[in-house]
Amino acid sequence: MRLISLLLVPAALFAGQARYARLGEFEGTVEVQLTAADSWMPAQRNLPLVEAAWLRTAAGSRLEIELDEGSAWRLGPDSQGELSDYTRLSTGQRVTLLSLDRGVCYFSGQPRGMDALTLAVPGAQITFLRGARVRLEAGEAFSRIAVFEGSVRFSSPAAEIDLREGQTVRVEPSNTARFFLDREVTAMELDQWSQQRDKAEAGSPSAGHVLGRYGLVDLDAEGDWVQTDDLGAVWKPKQTEGWYPFQQGRWRWYDSLGYTWVSDDKWGWLPYHYGRWQRKERLGWVWAPSVSTVFKPGEVYWLRGAKLTGWGPLAPGEEWTPPQPPEQFYRINTTYAAFQPDTRAIDPAGFGDPPKEPLQVAAFVPALPSPPFAASRLDATRPVLRAGSTRVTPVLNGVTYQDEPTPPPLPPPARPARPIPPVIIVTPPAEAPPPETVFVPMPVYTGYILTPPGNLKGTAVKPASAPASPAAPNTSTTATGVSTVNTATGTASRGNRHTPAEPPHVEPEPPNTSPKKFRNSGESEMYNAVIRDTNDPAKQIQALDAWAQRYPRSDFIDDRLYLYVQAYARVKPAQPARLLDYGAQLIAKDVKTVFQDPQQVLVVLYLVTVNASMLPGPGNFAQLKAGARAAQELLDSLPTFFAADRKPPDMSPADWRKSRADMESVARKTLASVEQIARLPRH
Repeated sequence: MRLISLLLVPAALFAGQARYARLGEFEGTVEVQLTAADSWMPAQRNLPLVEAAWLRTAAGSRLEIELDEGSAWRLGPDSQGELSDYTRLSTGQRVTLLSLDRGVCYFSGQPRGMDALTLAVPGAQITFLRGARVRLEAGEAFSRIAVFEGSVRFSSPAAEIDLREGQTVRVEPSNTARFFLDREVTAMELDQWSQQRDKAEAGSPSAGHVLGRYGLVDLDAEGDWVQTDDLGAVWKPKQTEGWYPFQQGRWRWYDSLGYTWVSDDKWGWLPYHYGRWQRKERLGWVWAPSVSTVFKPGEVYWLRGAKLTGWGPLAPGEEWTPPQPPEQFYRINTTYAAFQPDTRAIDPAGFGDPPKEPLQVAAFVPALPSPPFAASRLDATRPVLRAGSTRVTPVLNGVTYQDEPTPPPLPPPARPARPIPPVIIVTPPAEAPPPETVFVPMPVYTGYILTPPGNLKGTAVKPASAPASPAAPNTSTTATGVSTVNTATGTASRGNRHTPAEPPHVEPEPPNTSPKKFRNSGESEMYNAVIRDTNDPAKQIQALDAWAQRYPRSDFIDDRLYLYVQAYARVKPAQPARLLDYGAQLIAKDVKTVFQDPQQVLVVLYLVTVNASMLPGPGNFAQLKAGARAAQELLDSLPTFFAADRKPPDMSPADWRKSRADMESVARKTLASVEQIARLPRH
């Protein structure tokens, strides 16, 4: 028994109240498989959905699932999805992962407090950081994610970026090295249905009376709130004379709940699982909401006979103990059904007339006996979802029980000589002359410094300000424009040096508050030429020179400078002076003002900082000044870049602290190096 107790420690520490989703509105043929051991069954409105439940729709069908925090997940025709992770930790934090295996789905909602909310499709996933409305598609060869409102964190094997309102991303699970980013959302026929449901569920008057966040719209449409002296605000359904609670529906067995009521009443969700019923004079039956958020299977009294069972509503606040009769026990308030001890469903339909003397054929019992558990249910399995399935399994060293010691960490894999950068294929904004495709390499970070905090892992595309947010350099080979960089020491092997030619310099134009645009299709084509040559930095520099010469007063001067910095960070042999020529112009403009994306700020500050320490002599005073300023701004920005809430979840606190220390060391060494160079005699 001691071993069994120990094995239950992790669950006891981390398990919170069980969560149940509601199967709500649906049309057409919809089926549900609650667990792997259950067969597919027709959907039932108000059916409680548990973690690992599968749902599928036929052609021309659609379905809405309501989550307990108020979010809505909607499946379109020919779709299948899973509630992959739907748990609550002992801290109250809710963890939700919804997987779309095929078809199309919509999701509207937001994480509350410390809740974790994620949606997955084959090849990618999105994480909600705030409220958003999205559409996901899972086809045979691709997956697509579109954002209607808000923003989400997009993650795939290629990169991680913030996906914003009006953007669509498409991935091909068979080719994880790239994804396609569009700056518009193509309309679909089902969009209007989902939008109408969002409007219907927004701003429910019933929200001020109950703690539950789902099923509220039905209360507004199917009943009225009435104030009473003893129960406060109660809800009265619009029902005909002779109606009473727990009459229209059936009981279904859940291993975690026991027999649970599934109501046929359209509004029958909150009133049967979060509160009790009472019959009031002149009002009839009313529902008094619970002051608890715990989901209940249905608070009733039970009668059990040889081949029948009966039940009826318990009164608010009633403490009932059999064999005493409950307060509201009347023959006319009790529903009866045939009952066998091994049944997993109790349906009153077709039972016939109730017994005239119920207590002569049945007795009050606290609960009905559970059906026998078949050991074969433990062996039931399902096919693996294409979207994958993930669960949170918390383990704390020294706190939770572990039957085996933690194995030592595996050594890091050998780094390839020159990894191929992942690629985004970007569709330009509608107002710009559209090039065919734009290839933007995503950042490949090296070491601690280049594993940036929080949302700095990817480069989002800004539709109103740039043709595409330039990505960070491929730093896995040459993060600073040299052959080797040691972020812990700040040292680097230097390439050949030469006196750089002056870069083209353009006088700034007056501030332009209108969206950036290409001057004409010629500039758009030249921009695409720059982006297509990212794998050949020397060729990319030639394309940049041609662009700067042809369009010196472009709306995208700052973006062009940024691309120059990236290109010279990767060119061989290293040319730190040339990188600083362009980086100094961004530093002089205040890079934090030029770029709103912290990713771009970090890249510029870091590359200018490290390359400034590589200068062979006094050289250009503007370069030294830019290097010193970048290093100082990098030091000043460390508390922001390395804030605790920006730490990647897969990075240990110790590595996070070391990352900051290494970055600080690089910046301080650069300041010292620049100061030493500045003291050298000038020729």
